[in-house]
Amino acid sequence: MFKQLSILPVFAILLCSACDDSKTVRLPTDDAKSADKDQKVADPETRSASKTSTDSSSSSASNPAGAFETKLASLVTQKAPWGDIEISVQKARVLRGDKPAGFPSAATHSKSSVYAILDVKLESKGDQENDYKKRDTWDLLLKNGSHIKPLNPVGVALPAGGTQTVSLFYKVEDNAKLNGASLEINGSDRDALEPLPIPLDEKTEFASQRELSELVGESFESDGKSGLSYTIVDAVYGVNLEDSGRRAPRDKRLVELTVRVGYDGDSDETSFDSSDDAPRLSYEDHLLIPDAFDTRTIESGHSHDFVMVYGIDEQASYVDLVVDSSDFEMGVELPALADDDQASRDAEGDGTKADSRAEVDSSDESSDDELDSSDESSDDSADSDETVDSDDSDDSDDFGADSDDELEDDSDN
Repeated sequence: MFKQLSILPVFAILLCSACDDSKTVRLPTDDAKSADKDQKVADPETRSASKTSTDSSSSSASNPAGAFETKLASLVTQKAPWGDIEISVQKARVLRGDKPAGFPSAATHSKSSVYAILDVKLESKGDQENDYKKRDTWDLLLKNGSHIKPLNPVGVALPAGGTQTVSLFYKVEDNAKLNGASLEINGSDRDALEPLPIPLDEKTEFASQRELSELVGESFESDGKSGLSYTIVDAVYGVNLEDSGRRAPRDKRLVELTVRVGYDGDSDETSFDSSDDAPRLSYEDHLLIPDAFDTRTIESGHSHDFVMVYGIDEQASYVDLVVDSSDFEMGVELPALADDDQASRDAEGDGTKADSRAEVDSSDESSDDELDSSDESSDDSADSDETVDSDDSDDSDDFGADSDDELEDDSDN
């Protein structure tokens, strides 16, 4: 009897359907109930993550409304050489809301504005202090091309061999992201030295220096009257000379020679001036003299090591080393420092090398008077190439040389 009663509601439904064909009754299926249940129940971890900004979201998506903090989880920490220090980004984030710790007192904070913060580690590899208390040229480059200046200077004096971590603050647009961004390191003047971009979330190879091994050990003598002899102890080429802490001028590269100069003349001693007596580099139609001038007295039978630095066009792939007071000349291949350098040289072709060799061939046939004239014109050529006249020159920052200002706040000396 109970079985018969249990089917009565079903008959009632069928009778109603038969009476009104315009209405269709569908019973819910197990799949529909399951889907509805999944929509109503969310995993707490997933829900929490959806409300917390991360850098895994699309770079074109807007930042959350109200207070938020987005950390760049894909940050790549890598050491980049700048002068005689190594720079690495340890943490990167964008945020809005209450004033963050360490916010520069000289800047005005707004709870409605969005800020980017980079924590940067500095490690000294040199033997001199680098004063970055006023350095405010380390800019944030966003993927969309925006160039953002920091709200605060680096603000530290990095002792020789020391390590410090600083925080740099930037005010950015409301939808700014750090994906694809870079920290661009500059000298005290943004236009003087070759900048160093450090990608935040991309591993990269930083161009620095390469040894010119074919020059090391080369010896030559000047004319018999001077009694001077030369031996190249070390030779490097690069955009960043790590031992001396020098950074190349923008669109330039540096050749650094350590030359041991000996004297064995009739006098008890002689004065050697690297601006007058040093070897020259010949590139295209220019004779380049070293910008690191040094004048020393060398006693007879003794020698002294001079460091000579030459600035040369970044596209140069071949130069000649010549000595005015002797017949010595030697061609030098300049190695590529990075892929972009090599691409630039490939596009230029072999014209540079051919022109350089033609210049040397022409100089072989010149008379002593022509060589003297070449010496005089080399000073003008060096000046036109932004070659510095002395270590104390006002333009010494072009080659990263120590001036009064750079001693105060530069490792690109």
